[in-house]
Amino acid sequence: MKKKSASKKKGKKSAKGKKRSSKENDDKADGLDNADPSTLISGDPASPGGKKGKKKGKKKKLSKSEKATEKLEKQVEKLKADGYYYDRFINRMHQWLLDNADTAVEMFRQVDSDGEGLLPFDDFKSGMFDLNAPVTKIELHLLCKLLDDEDTGEIDYTELENGLQNVRQSRELDRQIARNERQLILTERKFIPSPCSKMCRFEPWIEPLPRYILLELRLVTFDMYKDYPGHLELLVHSHVPVCGIIQMIIEETDISSSKLAVFRDRSRSPESVLSPDMTLEDCGFPGDSYHSPEEVTLFYDYTVEFTDCPILMCDHYFGESIN
Repeated sequence: MKKKSASKKKGKKSAKGKKRSSKENDDKADGLDNADPSTLISGDPASPGGKKGKKKGKKKKLSKSEKATEKLEKQVEKLKADGYYYDRFINRMHQWLLDNADTAVEMFRQVDSDGEGLLPFDDFKSGMFDLNAPVTKIELHLLCKLLDDEDTGEIDYTELENGLQNVRQSRELDRQIARNERQLILTERKFIPSPCSKMCRFEPWIEPLPRYILLELRLVTFDMYKDYPGHLELLVHSHVPVCGIIQMIIEETDISSSKLAVFRDRSRSPESVLSPDMTLEDCGFPGDSYHSPEEVTLFYDYTVEFTDCPILMCDHYFGESIN
């Protein structure tokens, strides 16, 4: 009886196996019938008889010099991304080229065997290091790219007497375009949420592309005295309003008068008064870069509220008549 039961089980398993094999054959047949003929011919990976797709091509191996150049390019782009550092570098090297152009050109002419006035980057870099130029390896590569306007890999050393003037003008044009775009496009300002409350935390506005003014403020009454302590010299942004300049004067001199005004000239005429609501740029002082700020001289004066006190009058006007 046990042998018979075992044979029955085997018969059931074989029958199930036949059913499965027949089903698989039917599915394969259906797949071939429904398949696109072009895929069957081309051997697409999705087709039953197709071969696996080709492996992706391997990346080309770079030489040591190519890897070094690629790394140098990334470092240069990182340096250019820092706008403040980039502007300082341009101004510094512009002045250095102006001061050392004659010496550099004479040396490069001796290196230039063709006499065409052009040198590849490597020869130019070697010459700059021989001249003890104040640059690092990364900065020197950046300088080469700035001097190579047409991206030819060569530098016209006969134009070094112009320094980086073209680069500075291009940089200033980019700033102006950015300012115009910022004035025309209204963007929603997002505030950082406060962790202590549901209210927002307000932060001061930061000018992304500031321009600078070296401002000399002179008290009109004592303008004839060169070293009078009320004369101030401040480095300010061109977007600072005149009311901000007035506040700076009050903080520096401890003047307690609320009647303080800033003038274009020492005449103190109503036409020369600068409106407190206007910025220095609105008043006609656009400013310049951090290392070469625009130099502006303005005058200020104030009146005291108590004119009956002889001590206050003496301290302020030293006997001058008040109009």
